[in-house]
Amino acid sequence: MPPIICIFSLCAFAIGFTEFITIGLVSAMADDLHVDVTHVGLTITIYAAGVVIGAPVLTALAARLSRKSLILAAMLTFSAGNVIAGLSYSLTPLLFARLLSGLAHGVFFAVASSVSTRLVASDRAGSALALVFGGVTVAMSLGVPVGTWLGTILHWQVIFLVIAAFGLIGSFGIAALMPAGSGAGTAKGAGLRDLAVLFDRRLLAGASIPMLAYTGSFAFYTFVSPILLQVTHLSIGAASATLFAFGLGAAVGNVLGGRLTDRLGMDRASVILLAGIVLALALTAFALRQPAAMVGLVALVGLTTYGAIPPLQSRILMLAERHRSQAMDVASGMNIAAFNAGVVIGSVIGGAAIDAWGLASLASVGAGIAVISVLALLCQISLPSMRAVELGAAAVTTREGRSL
Repeated sequence: MPPIICIFSLCAFAIGFTEFITIGLVSAMADDLHVDVTHVGLTITIYAAGVVIGAPVLTALAARLSRKSLILAAMLTFSAGNVIAGLSYSLTPLLFARLLSGLAHGVFFAVASSVSTRLVASDRAGSALALVFGGVTVAMSLGVPVGTWLGTILHWQVIFLVIAAFGLIGSFGIAALMPAGSGAGTAKGAGLRDLAVLFDRRLLAGASIPMLAYTGSFAFYTFVSPILLQVTHLSIGAASATLFAFGLGAAVGNVLGGRLTDRLGMDRASVILLAGIVLALALTAFALRQPAAMVGLVALVGLTTYGAIPPLQSRILMLAERHRSQAMDVASGMNIAAFNAGVVIGSVIGGAAIDAWGLASLASVGAGIAVISVLALLCQISLPSMRAVELGAAAVTTREGRSL
């Protein structure tokens, strides 16, 4: 792999860490800022909103910038957001800092995922994406437990300043190692024209798949802690170990998803992993009161959920290359936004399901939503305009195809 992809992975780790670490620091931040935990919870919501806006919209508006300039600006903005968070003594600047970091998050992944596939041979594209997103999965597996532990020995503001330092290191790496020709800016006015990509029905259909899949997974995973404690009746220590197993499963799944994409092609890999989400959640629904089984099944949910990222991201890039080749980064951003929108929607649906049917219903509800994602994907790949043309192990796209 080119060294710059390893730098992208380091940047992704810093970004993922700042996203997930807040969960482990909520109580400490609430006490220090003299607000209740629900107000601090807004820092998570506004971060996700920044990602959803930043990934497609800001990437489109910044289309005239070279990809190197844009991704470097995103990382510097991310670092600035974490510096502001580290210097915040009230909720308002902290919320602003989180929004800034979320916007940078969206732009970074939209550009990095697109650029990384251009820097390697087509049969390594899935592995390149897996390495980029691998930084996030490692951060996710470590963010909550390590963040909670760090919060006992360091002030939460210091932690954000350390993350900012990692962001600066990544920025230096991008400046030094990213090839200048990794992607040029487009013509004057292209940014506004690229916004039209957000309404392309084929790309919207492609982005709907990760949104549905993540809605299903996170309808369950958002509330996995109370499920483990109140339904499975695990101890706090065992529940923490199970959450760590989810993170490890996600890390393994990310690598597996990249390799399956390279070997089987993006369409087949996507079907396999989405079906895996359905199976994992369905089995979980029947094993909620089996502690030993739950550890493995929660890990399987993590494996399949995060394993689906490389093939689904490859699909949106394939669709963009075929139908909107001038705005591949914007299309990539649509998928990043779709993943995060699924997380938010899943948590809302999960909360509603708890009110209606209780915690024990969430795995079944999530499995049902995930089934819809599989059916939608199968419908899409039955259409020539939405199906990848795959030769051997690699997914080789064609610019031909009828309209959806």
